Amino acid sequence: MNKFKMSALAALTATVGLFGGVGSAMANQQIVDQLSQLNVKLQMQDNRAADHGVDCAKLGADWASCNKVLITLTNSGQEIKGQDWAIYFHSPRQTLKVDNEQFKITHITGDLYKLEPTDKFTSFPANQAVEIPIIAEYWQVFHSDFLPRWYATSGDAKPKILANTDTEDVNQFVAPFTGDQWKRTKDDNNILMVPESRFIKNQDLKVLPTAALRGQIVPTPMEVKVHQHDVDLSKGVALELSALAKPAADAAAKRFELLGVANQAGGYPIKTDIQPGAFKGDLAVSGAYQLKVGEKGALVTGFDQAGVFYGLQSILSLIPSDGSKKIATLDATDAPRFQYRGMFLDVARNFHQKDAVLRLLDQMAAYKLNKFHFHLTDDEGWRIEIPGLPELTEVGGQRCHDLSETTCLLPQYGSGPEPHGGFFSRQDYIDIVKYAQARQIEVIPEIDMPAHARAAIVSMEARYKKLHAAGKEKEANEFRLVDPTDTSNTTSVQYFDRQSYLNPCLDSSKNFVDKVIGEVAQMHKEAGQPLKTWHFGGDEAKNIRLGAGYTDVKKPEAGKGILDLSKEDKPWAKSQVCQAIIKDGKVEDMEHLPSYFGLEVSQLVKAHGIDRMQAWQDGLKDAKDSKAFATKNVAVNFWDTLYWGGFDSVNDWANKGYDVVISNPDYVYMDFPYEVTPKEHGYYWGTRFSDEQKIFSFAPDNLPQNAETSVDRDGNHFAAKSDKPWPGAYGLSAQLWSEVVRTDQQMEYMIYPRALSVAERAWHRASWEQDYKAGREYKGGETHHVDTKALEKDWQRFANLIGQRELAKLDKGGVSYRLPVPGARVVDGKLEANIALPGLGIEYSVDGGKQWQRYNDNARPAVAGDVQIRAISPDGKRFSRAEPVKA
Repeated sequence: MNKFKMSALAALTATVGLFGGVGSAMANQQIVDQLSQLNVKLQMQDNRAADHGVDCAKLGADWASCNKVLITLTNSGQEIKGQDWAIYFHSPRQTLKVDNEQFKITHITGDLYKLEPTDKFTSFPANQAVEIPIIAEYWQVFHSDFLPRWYATSGDAKPKILANTDTEDVNQFVAPFTGDQWKRTKDDNNILMVPESRFIKNQDLKVLPTAALRGQIVPTPMEVKVHQHDVDLSKGVALELSALAKPAADAAAKRFELLGVANQAGGYPIKTDIQPGAFKGDLAVSGAYQLKVGEKGALVTGFDQAGVFYGLQSILSLIPSDGSKKIATLDATDAPRFQYRGMFLDVARNFHQKDAVLRLLDQMAAYKLNKFHFHLTDDEGWRIEIPGLPELTEVGGQRCHDLSETTCLLPQYGSGPEPHGGFFSRQDYIDIVKYAQARQIEVIPEIDMPAHARAAIVSMEARYKKLHAAGKEKEANEFRLVDPTDTSNTTSVQYFDRQSYLNPCLDSSKNFVDKVIGEVAQMHKEAGQPLKTWHFGGDEAKNIRLGAGYTDVKKPEAGKGILDLSKEDKPWAKSQVCQAIIKDGKVEDMEHLPSYFGLEVSQLVKAHGIDRMQAWQDGLKDAKDSKAFATKNVAVNFWDTLYWGGFDSVNDWANKGYDVVISNPDYVYMDFPYEVTPKEHGYYWGTRFSDEQKIFSFAPDNLPQNAETSVDRDGNHFAAKSDKPWPGAYGLSAQLWSEVVRTDQQMEYMIYPRALSVAERAWHRASWEQDYKAGREYKGGETHHVDTKALEKDWQRFANLIGQRELAKLDKGGVSYRLPVPGARVVDGKLEANIALPGLGIEYSVDGGKQWQRYNDNARPAVAGDVQIRAISPDGKRFSRAEPVKA
């Protein structure tokens, strides 16, 4: 055969192959396009499947608890055939069983699952629905348990989101819960919140007259004496802010301007001064101030700059929302209850934009919160640029559908297959720290380790592969975070494998930590706020399968999930490096590795000139006490739930010398729902609800007391006492984890207005809070140590301040806070309505929401048929969820 014929044949073969490949790709894309038009419907069928014949234990469910969900996929187009496809979806609940032989579901990583056809799959018939019953672990009692953005793939085709799941409104594809499906167990004694039950809950709250709120400051001052006369700020103020550094002075002036009070010559004079010697005893602390508001001018005297700044915020707090700008003359002496008044924000699970972070800092400053705990990394994302390690943000800061995870992390929490993510550049972070510093807020960065480190690990593996391929073996291993010999079978709390645990036994892990601390410390230095506290993280370094809710197949115990526990390992159990350091006696056993790593990191923290290390308390549990660490001080975020024994275990940490920051999930986790209804948003493993009143009623420095004023997760009373000494809390911190908080609007909905109650308890100790007394028992529903009438009166005052005054200020700050759904009932044909935050407007509709009318409690309207109610924001721009009232 001559050369011409040979080359012609080769060209023909290549052309056929090319078009065959194109045809295959086109077919794959066609099936993806068809699958994306399937209509998804998820319907909760049974949250207590174990009570109704399902052997949850045999399926391996933790504590033998499982639920039944029906997935319905409706095809309104042409028949969809073929078996080369997959639909990916997200779920915080493990799928344990699929009751349709045409389909299988496989866990990928974290909350990502894959639905595929089996060899028995026939098709998605045209204009028909296919039902896929599944059994999942635990229970699902809020709509937010079901996550958006399911997506289809086929071969190398471009993935595509199933259209009706491409929304933040999960009601588009989640069926309403019916009957008692909102109950977690048959003994669930929570009260479902509907307009009628809300009405009962709110009925002791009344709208207080404006005069009753005159001279009130949020958070409440230590001492205040209100005088007879008012001062009119409508002509502005003349601020003399020489006691403040320029950034702080500018921040204070900006807040006056935001609230409609101009800073101008001829305005009401406000002077500032710093006089530490004017404060004695308990008042001689950072943030203390004296405020004199007189008819001819005001004077703010601070213990320090923070005190001056807070005194100015107190003047602003006096401004009413009715536009009058008249404030009471008064004298106040004030100091913070806790030196640590914190707000925690997770930007790793779902990224939150810089402007949202700055808005948060503005509001923290307004309510005298002074510690911003910035959770920058986790399994699902790395959110801060580290010079020299670009992979951390190039790979770990992004999500997309890359099964190899060499260019990004796989999607999580309903983020979808398209490239999605974000991070703070070095300059962004410096800007945030500067902004916080001007507002008297310390930024505490958290780089979570050794668990919750998957984003870092995957990123550093991408770096390793790149440098290894280039023959740069030494550089490749410099910051590697896994031991290649480690084949441990471990499952993290959020269902990642061993690649979510940074290896604490490697020198390269310490190199990595040292590099990151150094770079972050340099950013702080450039921002003018030297890094004072390093948050190590440290939480949940365990295999969830080795928890108390599982039992071994060879020795099963009733009420527990049955697994072959011989296949389960503790983290790093098969790492040869870790085995070696245990053999050498450096560490007692695998269980002690997280605390050992905490001790090692404390040496690095100290070497960088940082005096304080902080961690989630479980990460340090095997250290002898706080003196075992290299840093001068060690703080712990205490996050045991009270009704599971936190009222007692908290003492252990304080008695070991740790500064205890009260961070209890059942009271101050902002990612938990406001109320008990499937329509609300959030995780709920610690409690089913935390509203403004519950947080306001929290006694953070006497944890047993809370047994009298709240209930456990299932709405039941509990008892609490401790016989141990209690040295006292160092601070209080509220946490917003972001697993199901995908947008900045959702972030603000979850934080506000609850943050105001947090600020009140962090700054001010109420008269109804009791001193801790070892041995005193509090039994919900039985003992009556707490003056509940004083508590109710105090809440009435504070609820009115929020409803009548503070929400209007949040409106001006552009904050997307939650508006409570009103309570309502129809009695004798007339609508009666109330609200949890008196002063907020209530609207009703009798025509299905087409037209809305303002509710007036003094002229209750006659209604018939369908009635809906909702709340309206003070600026009239936003509304609560609308709900129907039984006529």
